[in-house]
This record gives sequence, structure tokens and C-alpha cells, in this order.
Amino acid sequence: MKKRLLSILLAGVMVFGCTATVFAEEATEEEDGFVVGFSNGYWGNTWRAQMIEDFESQAQKYVDEGILSDYMVANTESDATEQLNQINAMIDANVDAIMIDAVSPTTIRSAVQRAIDENILVVITNDPAAYEGTICVCGDNYSWQKVQAIWLAEQLEGKGDIVVINGVAGNSADTFRQQANEAVLANYPDINILAAAPGSWSQTEAQSVMTTFLSSYENIDGVLEQDVMGEGVLKAYENAGQEPPVMTGDYTKAFLQKWAEMPELNTIGVSYAPGNAVPALDVTVRLLQGKTLREEILEPNPMDENLVNTIMLDPPYVITREVEEDAPWMEGLTGTQAISLDEALEMMADKNDTAALDGWISEDIVDTFFE
Repeated sequence: MKKRLLSILLAGVMVFGCTATVFAEEATEEEDGFVVGFSNGYWGNTWRAQMIEDFESQAQKYVDEGILSDYMVANTESDATEQLNQINAMIDANVDAIMIDAVSPTTIRSAVQRAIDENILVVITNDPAAYEGTICVCGDNYSWQKVQAIWLAEQLEGKGDIVVINGVAGNSADTFRQQANEAVLANYPDINILAAAPGSWSQTEAQSVMTTFLSSYENIDGVLEQDVMGEGVLKAYENAGQEPPVMTGDYTKAFLQKWAEMPELNTIGVSYAPGNAVPALDVTVRLLQGKTLREEILEPNPMDENLVNTIMLDPPYVITREVEEDAPWMEGLTGTQAISLDEALEMMADKNDTAALDGWISEDIVDTFFE
């Protein structure tokens, strides 16, 4: 176990919207418990804030149990150089493990290698990245988007003109989601993509993109958008005085409430859980404790199929107006529950409007990953 840090502030780090200046100072006495750092490369929406809240809640539980002595979080606004500096600062701070959601896997590679060389455990979470000597615990972006693309194609009965709103260009999650769209829609040759543009997982940007699409195309039969942008799409249609067509939607409380208020809206919500950071932390802690992952648990890394170091997490929920467990878009999902809109709203009753329908595998299930 490493020495606990008395003071860690990271230069230029965004932590819940606040910029801090950094100093790192080592204690002179050994303390029980591990120190885990989390470098989060994107801080642009409420989903990310919820991810960090989930991580901090679970990390604090481990602190209370005496398993961790401390933890730290460093956020950036998609600034790869800043993230590189953050990771190096965590290494200088003598942490035991670093969890990373990478902005640019290439840019931060030198810091990741430095951490490995200094015997610091590195666990990649949320957005996949491939580095020898690391473990990746990530949501399955390909399968997540595949559900939505199949759903939209089936609702359109295999034909029609659609527009596509993607996430953050260059982000690995967005890349896999676009690949899923392409693979699915190849099976529906009568579905025509009029245009595609990045919405950057932003309601405001998605509204702007959709407004442009509406002014450019007289007929749009469907909208295939990624998550946390559904309200922006609805707002664009509202401002244009038009009813939205078939569209993929969201799993935030605000969107679910709008959906319930619009009986004619045909949409779907697939929960890509902010809580994926929790099982990633659970795996990190168990590895620090010296436990060994079972070989059959690990899959090829989606960024490098020759690197078998990845635990893929299915989306916890697929929301439709009524439960559709045996629908074609549910095929192949082993850890996913089909639920109704009413069930989702009930689960979100005590949450704020920006909260996403969350969920993650239990520690008991994580324990089954290990020998």
C-alpha cells in the first residue's frame, strides 16, 4: 500500500465545475488502505456528473470500510493534454491505482505506460482504450447502439428517410456506436440516411443540429440519435411547429416525463448507465487486494482484438412504452431487462429531472469474476 496523500490538488483540473491549482505532498507515515485516482476525460453533461457521483459514493463506502484510505477525481473538458498532466500528477502523488476514461488513448499513452512501469494498477472505464498491462471495464457501446438502430428500423418497417445525430466526434464510444448503426442499417437497404452530424452529447447542440436538418429536408421519417440529446430533438420540432417522427430517445427523468405526456410519441430509451464506474471501481479494489480475474471473464478489447483484457457491461434497461421482452432488438442481451415507460418513471420518482436511469451489477456478481 502506498503512503496516503495529505494534500492533492491537480493543476488545471475541473472538479464539479471548479478549477483548482495543484500541489502533491506525501505523508511521512504509512496508513492502511489504498488510494485510487479517477481521471475522467469529458465533463460536458449531467450524465458525466452522475457517473462521478456514483463513483464517489462507492469510493466513500470503501473508505468507510477501511479498504481505501483516500480517492481523488480529476475531470477535463475533452482536453487530452490536460488529462495527460492529470494522470502524471496522480502518479507523482503515489496512488495505488488509476481509473481512466480517456479523451484520446494515443495522447495519454505515455502516462499510462509510466503508471504501469511504476507498478500502479490502471483500469480503463466507460470509453474503451487498449493498453498492454491494463484491465478495461466498459459499457458495450456497440450493443447499446445496435438496440436502438434495430428498433428504429423495425418501427419504420425497413424503409424511410432518416437523419442521424452522433456524439462527440473522435470519442471511442461514438466510433463504436456509428459502427453499430452502419452494420444494422446495411440490413435495411430501403432506409436512406439524409444526413448525419455530431451533437456532442449536448441538448443544446442536438437542438441546433436538428433545427438545421428540419430546414434542409422537407420529409424526415425518423431520427436516430444517441443518448442525452432527445430533449434537444424534441425542442427543435416544437420550435418548428411539427410533431416528431419515430425517434430514438433518452432515459433521463425529464425525457421520460415528456414521453409520458406525449401519447403519440414513438421512441425508446436504452440506459447506458453512469453507474458503470461502480463495477469498474469494484474490480479495481479486488485487484488491489490481490485477487485474480478468471480468464473466461475477459473478452478481446474492442480497440484491439488481440488484447484480451476487457469486461463488457450490457445496458441495464431497455425502455419502451409497453414491455417488449421478445423483440428483435433484445436478442443477444444477457444482462439487460426490458421495462415499460411507467416502470421507468416509478424507478425515477425520487430523482431530479436531469438524472439518468441508472443501474449496475452488484458486488456479489463482481465477485464471481474472480477466482
